Parts: sequence; C-alpha cells; structure tokens
Amino acid sequence: MKMKKFSRTELYNELLTSTLKDLSEKYHINYHKFSVFCHQNNIPIPGSKYRMYLKMNKDTTGLVEPLPAAESDIIYFNTESNKKLDIKNELKDLNDSQKIKQIEKVLNEFKYLSKPSLSSKVRIFKKSVKEWKEKYPNGDHKYEWYKWYSDEKKPKFMENISSKELPRLYRILDAICLVFDQLGEEVKDDFTVIIGGKDEVYFDIVELKNQVDHKITKKEQKELDEYERNLKIGHSWVSKPRIRKYDHPYSGKLKVEFNDYPYHAYVKDADNGRLEDKIPEIIINFYKAYIRVRDERLKREYEEQKKKEEKEQKNLKAKHINDEKARVKQLIIEAHDYQMAMQIRKYATAISDKKYKDWSLQKADWLDPTVGSNDEILGLRDYSKDLKKYLDDLLKIEDKYDW
Repeated sequence: MKMKKFSRTELYNELLTSTLKDLSEKYHINYHKFSVFCHQNNIPIPGSKYRMYLKMNKDTTGLVEPLPAAESDIIYFNTESNKKLDIKNELKDLNDSQKIKQIEKVLNEFKYLSKPSLSSKVRIFKKSVKEWKEKYPNGDHKYEWYKWYSDEKKPKFMENISSKELPRLYRILDAICLVFDQLGEEVKDDFTVIIGGKDEVYFDIVELKNQVDHKITKKEQKELDEYERNLKIGHSWVSKPRIRKYDHPYSGKLKVEFNDYPYHAYVKDADNGRLEDKIPEIIINFYKAYIRVRDERLKREYEEQKKKEEKEQKNLKAKHINDEKARVKQLIIEAHDYQMAMQIRKYATAISDKKYKDWSLQKADWLDPTVGSNDEILGLRDYSKDLKKYLDDLLKIEDKYDW
C-alpha cells in the first residue's frame, strides 16, 4: 500500500491560500478523495465567501474555522486506487504476452506531472490554438462563413472545449504522447495514434456541458417587450420571439471518447478521479480499440485474400478448360492431317511423274504429325490451325509482300 505523508497544520495553512482543487492537482490526488480525506482528519476547508473576500483583499476574520487539535499532526493518504487495473486480463485479446508485459511496466511506472514541460508536438498544437484565437478573437462566426471558401481547418479538439480547460487538454495530450513514445507507438501530428505499425486509433477529448435555465438577455427582453406592446395595440399577427428554454454552459469536466467503428467507449472526469488520474485507463482503451481495429482489418484482409484466391482458382480452371479445348482442337487437326497425308501417299503411288510424286510425298511428310518434317518453303506445320486456315494465312502473308 502506497501512502502519502501530510502535516495537518501545513495542509490547513495551504488551504488558507490555495483552493482544494489547486492542492489536489499539486499532490496528484483525486479532488473528491482529497476532500473526504480533509474532512476525515478534521481539517476545515474555507468556503466560497472566504475565497471571494480573500480575492478582494477584505477582512476574512470569522470566515474560516480554526484547526481543531488532534493526537498527531502527521496523517497519511492512501494513494492507491481502490480499483486496480487488471491490464493482463483487459488486454488478453492482444495475443502478445511481451507487449502486455511492456504495457504493464510502463503504466505501473507512469507518474502524471501537473506542470511538465510539454513535448514539441503538443507545443506546436498549443501554438496553432493560440494563432487561431488571435485570428478569430470573437469566436467562430467569421470562420463558419469563411470555411466554405478555404482549406483552413480549425485545430483539433477546439470544437468542444472551453478556453479555461485548454491547459488541462495540453497536459493530458502530453501524457498520452509520453506513454505511447515509451511503448514504441506513433502519434501523428493530428494526434491519431498508430499502434502496431499500421492500425490507426482515433479519439476525441470534449468538455461536458451542464443544462441550466436560460437567462434572458437584454436583447431578448427588448424583443419580448416589443411583442407585448404590439399585442396591446391590436397587432395580433406579430409572432412571439423564440427564446430557448435552457443554456448549456461548459462544466469543466473532460471526457476522452472513442467513437469510431468498431470500438465505442469513453473515460471521463468523475467522482473516482479526473482524466489526469486515469491515464493508464485511457491507454488501455487505446489498445482495446486497436484490438478491434486490428481484428476488423485482419477479417477484411482475409475476405479480400479469399476473394483473390477464388478468382485465381476460377481463372486457373478457365485456363485449364481453354488449354484442354485447344489440345482437343489440335488433336482433331492432327488426325485430319494424318488422314490427309495417308491419302496423299496412296495417291502418290498412282503418279507417274517422278518429280511431282516426290513433291507429293514431301508434302505428305510435312502434313503427317508423326513425321513433322520441316518444309523448305512452308516451314513447320502449325497444328493449332486447320489446314485451310493455315494455308489462307500463308496466302495473306504472300499478298502482304506482293509489291
């Protein structure tokens, strides 16, 4: 069990000048657990009125309770989470025991730093956000019109995060980059994570919003007053101004989302800890998303390979059939030529002209596939074509050079 040592007196004095939230970040302790810890050890936490008076440099006498006496000034906070991640079980489908051991080692040794020096990738991103805000100081109204005529893109994550929570965003992104760097994975400039050298895992970080009753603005009140005046003078056709019922201000709570097919999950700020306390859980979700993406890719590659092999088998079968047809065709031609050669030889016995007889027997040997003599004029007989077709082709060749 890992314990963090505190002095009640020192902690009480720190609470007089810093908020509980600031101290929870300083000591890397979950805000809600830290609050419970202070109450359990009878350490008064100054209220909002005290903070307001302190900020205004007003007298804070009587706004905070004195520190009650205790048997010991030294107290201990259990820094271990009640729910320890079972990384081996969570990532059993990774099917890589060495990689799982590496992940366990990196995550068990990981320590979140609230104010680290940001990596170059996050610094570049932070600079792009700053430049964007300088270019569009009054919000995105100008950009919403301009984006249809330009390739300029709003920096990632800005769509759903308030300016107040941007420092947290940078630190969380930096922690994610740091862990994946230690694990040998690649994080692209747009913060897409490539795991295993080829599979991309996409994620988003958004700030949750609260739903509160809408507060009517001066402009809306003016429109309502104008509407009421029109009704009083008989202008019943005037439409009542449409005013929304609720506002949705940012809550200060962040959420990491994995919303791309085939994996859907999220990790968010909650009573059991903020995202900064849940970096290992976030990394585990990256690998679980990777497993699903990898399996989908392997399934897709298997189907593509299967289709390719089926097509190759189909083409091979068609080739075998065509080759067999060609062989049968040649067999018929050879048989026909053999028969023709035998007829010529029989006919030659009746020829009295010796020169013509010898020529006839020569052509019989040229036709006969069992002899296959090379004719000094016609060359070797091509049995892929029947005799008529073959001789016609030879005549065409002769005609071609008849000039």
